[in-house]
Amino acid sequence: MREELERRLAELSAEIRAYPTPIARCDEQLGKLLEDRNAILLKIENLEQQGACSPEALWVNDGGFHAA
Repeated sequence: MREELERRLAELSAEIRAYPTPIARCDEQLGKLLEDRNAILLKIENLEQQGACSPEALWVNDGGFHAA
């Protein structure tokens, strides 16, 4: 899933970089691209947070104190 999100993020970023200028204030397409990219960045961030260990878990897994 993460690979698919990163692939889509790269596609959106490339499309944003290549977006024709000048950009009108009323341009809705660029706004949609930016919103989509932001949504993917948030999904990736959430995936990272789900997989991250808490400081307590890191301490226990590193041989630190474990109150069971």
